[in-house]
Amino acid sequence: MSDKLKNLYNDSDKLETFFHVNAEKGTTHTQYTQDISKILESNKIDRDISSQQGVTPDMQKVASIPNVVVMEWLSEGINVMNPNEEDIKRIKKKLNSPDYAYLRTGGGRL
Repeated sequence: MSDKLKNLYNDSDKLETFFHVNAEKGTTHTQYTQDISKILESNKIDRDISSQQGVTPDMQKVASIPNVVVMEWLSEGINVMNPNEEDIKRIKKKLNSPDYAYLRTGGGRL
């Protein structure tokens, strides 16, 4: 990892969890927040490096998904941490969409 990338990571990008309780309704809600600015900056650097190096036949990093997005997708029924075949299809579809292009670290389609 280059020094430029090492400086992008610190404790400020940790996932924070908040529990909201409505005693009157007897309901709870979990909210996740995370500062993903440094992760997105790192993804951009990785994309730039990838575009300069081109595609290689070996394994390569294609995305970096912040924990807050992992939790969002989990609430949609997509298990990023232990995906089945259907989860993999849905993850690829999301990563190939313009809505989640900021998570990609390389070019092309998955």
